[in-house]
Amino acid sequence: MNSTVDNLVPSAGTVRTVHVKTVMPEANSFWVLYGQHTEPTYLEDAGNGQQLQRDAALEYVKQWRVCLDIGSNIGQWTRPLARSFESVVCFEPNPNFRECFNKNIYENNVVIWPVGLSDKEHRAKQGFNSTVLQNEEGEIDCRTLDSFGLTNVDFVKIDVDGFEIPLLNGAKQTLIKNNPVINIEMKKDKRNNITQQCASILKDLGYKFHKRTKSDEVWLKK
Repeated sequence: MNSTVDNLVPSAGTVRTVHVKTVMPEANSFWVLYGQHTEPTYLEDAGNGQQLQRDAALEYVKQWRVCLDIGSNIGQWTRPLARSFESVVCFEPNPNFRECFNKNIYENNVVIWPVGLSDKEHRAKQGFNSTVLQNEEGEIDCRTLDSFGLTNVDFVKIDVDGFEIPLLNGAKQTLIKNNPVINIEMKKDKRNNITQQCASILKDLGYKFHKRTKSDEVWLKK
């Protein structure tokens, strides 16, 4: 039987989430939509959702109020983050990943926004089960993180596969006002020197690189 929940996070508004299962999932069981899948598929053990990177970043968190899960995908980071933070605000533009997310996440301190984060309001394209936003006219709504006016943000996880620069440019006021710990995926093989440009933006905002775990980097205010 389906259930509908209205989730409220300070300064983020209310988002309605429809849950299509009534049994709480096991820790590593998830509905997934990997590259070979043509529809959401349930796995009893889908792995720990990058626990190594997550634990390394959370070591730096001092307060546990609002967390942002940007590029939340199917919710593998969201579930453990919801157990640590008072509120988790998620952003996932791909509707097919959100279908899995809504089957996976039951915590009532979580909201998910069906948008991509960019440096302005616009529309973009995204493939069926792609994590990559294409900066072309499409069906995906994009807006800035700053437009949400979020407060009490203590931790930000970013995994947006090539859209980091517009995201950060549209998030500067949020980062300046909240000074959160940032965990950002920074694959060294990203094209067009994206990692260097992201590092430059973060340094201009007063951030300093602290730790790298696999492809993820932790940045803190100096």
